[in-house]
Amino acid sequence: MKRAKKKLPSPQFSFQHILTAGIALSAFTLCASILVWAYPSLVSRAVSLPKELLARSGQASVETETDSTMASSPELPSEREDSQKGLEELISSGELGEIKDFDTYLTAEQDETAYYYIMDSAMGPMIYYNQGDSRWADYLYGGSDPMRSHGCGPTAAAMVISSFSPASLTPPEAAEWAASNGFYARGQGSYHSLITGSLTAYGLNVQSVTERSQEHVSDLLKEGSILIALMGKGSLTQNGHFIIITQILENGNVRIADPNSYSNSTKEWKLSQLLSELKQSRDSGAPLWAVSLPSEG
Repeated sequence: MKRAKKKLPSPQFSFQHILTAGIALSAFTLCASILVWAYPSLVSRAVSLPKELLARSGQASVETETDSTMASSPELPSEREDSQKGLEELISSGELGEIKDFDTYLTAEQDETAYYYIMDSAMGPMIYYNQGDSRWADYLYGGSDPMRSHGCGPTAAAMVISSFSPASLTPPEAAEWAASNGFYARGQGSYHSLITGSLTAYGLNVQSVTERSQEHVSDLLKEGSILIALMGKGSLTQNGHFIIITQILENGNVRIADPNSYSNSTKEWKLSQLLSELKQSRDSGAPLWAVSLPSEG
């Protein structure tokens, strides 16, 4: 036997209910009209408020995500900053250097020292490398010549590249690069073209300094360049030797980074004295190069 479905009573609306609802709606409309007429700014505020709340909610979400990301992934130092960690400052001794202080035969300091120093320069902090460092003194440049006696060029290049480019290069790595790219001169060290070739390859600006007056060279240092100098055969060296003139001091003297001598790198030098000992060579921009950072843009 089928069970009959119970019918729900249909809603009954009396005339009184309809009349009451109409009066309420009319009153609400009238009040709203009066508010719009008296306070028009309320309408624009009512429209913009939901948008502002939504925007603030989104902004808060982005800031929270950003803060969370920064907390979990702190900014890492650049390779240059990382390579300079733990280095001691190479401080000037205040002693005035003399040409006779240079090693005539360019055999780097014979000891088991490893050098971990950084020094001031016109371009900023610069790593100091020594070709006689115990870590690579016996490395054979070009497979034949020890860094200790033939590596001043790659060592000077490594100092500049590691300090002022994104790359980090040790003297043996610079020597390997030089030999692979045709800048190694068997039994003599490096061709003069190594300076321009290596530094420009790593993004630095290098210009030959053809006006080698003391005034002009001083201006280059004051303007933020460092100078790589090829010292000539004579009282300084039997062959040739690359050094870096790093900065000019208030008294007019200069500091140098000598790849062959830590001691020389702590002294002050008369600029005129160094300029008078430059090698009499004019190939590949020698004997003096100005190095600067690439211009932005």
